[in-house]
Amino acid sequence: MKRRWLGAVLVALGAFLIVAAVVAQTWAPDNVKRTPIDVNSTTHLGGSADKLNPKTGKLESYPIYVLDINQNDSNRSDGSVAVFVRTTCVVIDNGQKQVCPSDKDPNLIDVTIDTFATDRHTAMSINDPQYLPKNFVPHTGLVNKFPFDAQKQTYPYWDNVLQAPVDAVYQRTAEVKGLQTYVYRAVTKNAKVDVIAGTPDSKPVKGTYDDVRDVYVDPHTGSIVDQAESQQRYLTDGTKILDLKAEFTSAEQQAKVDEARSKWSQITMVLDTVPLVGYAVGIPVLLIGLALLFLRRRGDQPAAPEPERTETPVGV
Repeated sequence: MKRRWLGAVLVALGAFLIVAAVVAQTWAPDNVKRTPIDVNSTTHLGGSADKLNPKTGKLESYPIYVLDINQNDSNRSDGSVAVFVRTTCVVIDNGQKQVCPSDKDPNLIDVTIDTFATDRHTAMSINDPQYLPKNFVPHTGLVNKFPFDAQKQTYPYWDNVLQAPVDAVYQRTAEVKGLQTYVYRAVTKNAKVDVIAGTPDSKPVKGTYDDVRDVYVDPHTGSIVDQAESQQRYLTDGTKILDLKAEFTSAEQQAKVDEARSKWSQITMVLDTVPLVGYAVGIPVLLIGLALLFLRRRGDQPAAPEPERTETPVGV
């Protein structure tokens, strides 16, 4: 009885491990390599800005901080599409608490609020009205991350000032806090844009815009772990009104690298470790269990009766 019980347990365990391995190879890849829809993160950048003082007509230099706030709209997101509300604030850093201030705060240099949807597998923009509010701005290309298993190629990358995609061209590999990343460069030159956004009381100010952005991407997860940007804005007469340089803070780089490594460890555990253990352990365990059950059944069969022996009386 004990052998039969042990055999049944081993058969069940082996079958479970094999099924887990099959599921990890067939179902898991499309489900673990997906953009999460529980994002509520703030990315911190630091840098400097030369900003035109309209009273003096001269550029004045300031230290700045930039907050890039990404939040999922869980009510609109689903299994295939992730919907985001993204707020980006550029603020003069006077040592104050780093928050996104009101429009009337004199320290606020620029603020944008953007709502967009992306495919959870490819990270490419989706412009389906069922996911987005009325009067949404159609997006093209990547917005806030790169695809899983990013390649050494050119990707369309959304520029929110330009309101259009630019080519993010693969440049090189580089190490960020010990993590090997792919570096993509997106360049915009002499683009006609609103260099100062309009308000309820004023019209937007027209001008031109230059931007060079280096994006450091973990190729496994597509996560952006660093970004360095150099941006200039000019009035139509050529007057420079803004010269901005910003990059992820060192602490932000470390946090992004740690997050990317943790995410990739979870993915590799599901896609690689589970199948390896499932097959390497599950198959032998299943076979041992079947052997115990089979041997037990053979051992339970009654022994064949011995033939009767007839004794011949002596002297007959």
